[in-house]
Amino acid sequence: MLVRDEVGWGDALNFVLTLPDSTRHLAVVQEQELLALAESGQPLEAIGRLETLVAQQGDSAERQGLIGGRYKRLWRAAQKERVARGEAEPTTEEQRYLNKAIEHYTRGMELDYNLYYCSSNLPQLLRARGKAGHAERAAVVDQFVLAACARALKRGEHDEWLRPTLLGAAFRARDVQKAEELADQVEEEGAATWKLASTLADLQLAVQQVSGHDTYQGLQVIYERLDRLKG
Repeated sequence: MLVRDEVGWGDALNFVLTLPDSTRHLAVVQEQELLALAESGQPLEAIGRLETLVAQQGDSAERQGLIGGRYKRLWRAAQKERVARGEAEPTTEEQRYLNKAIEHYTRGMELDYNLYYCSSNLPQLLRARGKAGHAERAAVVDQFVLAACARALKRGEHDEWLRPTLLGAAFRARDVQKAEELADQVEEEGAATWKLASTLADLQLAVQQVSGHDTYQGLQVIYERLDRLKG
């Protein structure tokens, strides 16, 4: 994980290949290897191997979250390409990726409601799909996220994703004051570039989803402030 955060995905993938089989076959190492594979430009192969890992070694919120995350990235890429072509309606492929992301994040959330990675990704995706009842369901899931984060804080758990997760929840709740407070903490604690990039992509979507609301400008300013940290 140190290699991943400090050097890059390609080097992390190469590093895994140098490990002895007894280490490389550990579940956490396999999960990180497949995450690195996806981030190195092979998301569909990573999804296939993750599904094989689930079939062979069992399911977990972590594995469903990894699969959901790959589909979310594919959805965003398909959406970006469609917008660049000037098309208004989502393509069949774009919709399939969105549906798959929601399916796997939901499965991961239901495996363990105390873990917030999967649940924190669901509200924006549900709102993006926009079916009847999705806005209400997204609001309920956000309450799961806040409850899980509060539990982690109370237990003093060290999790590098805790502040970014709360930041995303604050953006979705249109709470500018809380978002500013959490942005200060993210700046102070620092974040690996890949984590910051992932968080910013979610915050950008959250800002887009409150367009026209009176909190839009305040959230946009916070987003731009965090975006400058990438430099």
